[in-house]
Amino acid sequence: MYFDETAWVAIAFILFFVLVWKRGKNAILSLLDERSALIQKELNEAKLLKEEALEELRLALQNQKNVSDETENLIKDAKDTAKKIQEEAKLKSLETIKRKEEQAKQKILSLETEAVKNIREITSHIVIESSRSYIKNKLNEKEKVNLITKSSNEIKSSLSK
Repeated sequence: MYFDETAWVAIAFILFFVLVWKRGKNAILSLLDERSALIQKELNEAKLLKEEALEELRLALQNQKNVSDETENLIKDAKDTAKKIQEEAKLKSLETIKRKEEQAKQKILSLETEAVKNIREITSHIVIESSRSYIKNKLNEKEKVNLITKSSNEIKSSLSK
């Protein structure tokens, strides 16, 4: 049996791998086992990192929800406070308006009373002066005495009532 060169190269190649396999099987398998262990370790680390990332994401979402809820509560409280302040301001302004109106009414009444008093004083002064002038210029002595007597009797009768 005659083999050509290609067959001998193929046989040598196969023998080479068989010898390398027998001698280096343990080394190759240990390298592959180490590589497999390293890959498994990296996968486990990746799973842990993924779980940590998911936990951080869950915490971040929970914190975001808490902040959102707190913000909504603050906004609601602010609106309620603003509404209360507005109502209080409205009540205070109404009270102030009522108080000012009452003060204005009292002032008007006071001025009215004072005006009536001044008018009465002026009127009585005018009446007295016009009466004095009339009596002085128009009446004679006898009429003057009769008028004084009659007036004093009327004054006495009004005082006695």
